[in-house]
Amino acid sequence: MRNKGIYNLLLLLILGVSLPGWARKHRIVLPSAYDQTSFVVNEDSTVSFCYCGPGKRVSVLGDFQYSGKDSTRYNDMRTRKIKMHRGSDGCFHATTKQLVPETYTYCFRVNGKRKPDPYNNDTAWQMMHKWNIVSVGGTPQADLYLQPEIQGQLIQTKWYDRAENIYRRVNIYLPAGYSAPSLEGRDGERFFPVLYLLHGINGYEGSWSERGRVIQIIENLIACDSIAPMIVVMPDCNTGVHEDRPSHHTIWNNVWHYPRLCRDHSLEHALEDLMQYIDATYRVSDQRYIAGFSSGARIAANIVNRYPDKFQAVGLFSPVIYKEQIPQKSQISNHKSQISYHIYMGRSDMFINNGRRFHKRLTKSGIDHFYMENEGAHTWRNWRFYLTDFLERL
Repeated sequence: MRNKGIYNLLLLLILGVSLPGWARKHRIVLPSAYDQTSFVVNEDSTVSFCYCGPGKRVSVLGDFQYSGKDSTRYNDMRTRKIKMHRGSDGCFHATTKQLVPETYTYCFRVNGKRKPDPYNNDTAWQMMHKWNIVSVGGTPQADLYLQPEIQGQLIQTKWYDRAENIYRRVNIYLPAGYSAPSLEGRDGERFFPVLYLLHGINGYEGSWSERGRVIQIIENLIACDSIAPMIVVMPDCNTGVHEDRPSHHTIWNNVWHYPRLCRDHSLEHALEDLMQYIDATYRVSDQRYIAGFSSGARIAANIVNRYPDKFQAVGLFSPVIYKEQIPQKSQISNHKSQISYHIYMGRSDMFINNGRRFHKRLTKSGIDHFYMENEGAHTWRNWRFYLTDFLERL
């Protein structure tokens, strides 16, 4: 028993000496230079990353290949892995090449497995994976994405879709000052324009506020008096919606049911219920706009065809659009408001011919509209630019 007591005492002494050193070596504490964030955007437009967790093989994976040029069709969607090296502080470090001012997504890879950045709460879901976001400023367009603190309010709620007998998710942005009284409205209340913003086949109700940076864009445009404060409604336009299942996991279900969606217009019926809910719940004015990208543009075009007297403008960003969505000249002219069509296409977009045909058919039908082509493909880098241009033209 005496020998056992001596053995336990020696063991405690050894642990007392070794454990503090082991804890100091493995604890996750960022270097003070990073000020509780895992990346630093440098003055030369490079980004330095820092990872201070356990691991032997660590790298940062991001869409850093983007060069601002239209060199290949998918150049701005490719990801690049940058190896990180352990520094004298015990953390892993890496610095990118000089980046074009834009918004980028990234994550860490630790021992071959994806790991979101635990110190960066600016995230987005894409293709069933969670990515972190870092923005590099330096141009007027890129600087729109940099507003650090949102002044308005983002509400996450649901509305009832009668046709499908389900509750659908919707994110609603209310601008700063929404609750403040104003003499401009009835009974001292102020009424705001409303923009319905639709995602594509690989998106969900959070896509525009995350990857699209819509709140930062709108609040910066409001701050410089480029646009008036407005309400933004971003609904879930997915099929097979389940209240207990994340809607950003439904891309394959959307692809499978896409032919049916083009025929039965179930999502267009759902948006009818959404508009009634918004009108009854929020102080919206008679100024209504709608926009969407990819398959969301097709839904937006169908909606304005069904309700030409409810919308003043429609934005079609990289639209997957067909002859069915072409409005009739008489259909528009018979209503009190003239709908303004805005169509945007990237020259390397896989659906460029859809947009060009739609542009020619509108021209042939004598329907006045705005059409723009620019460099780039079917990507968020273009859709953010299209949204900005669309808002300023309103």
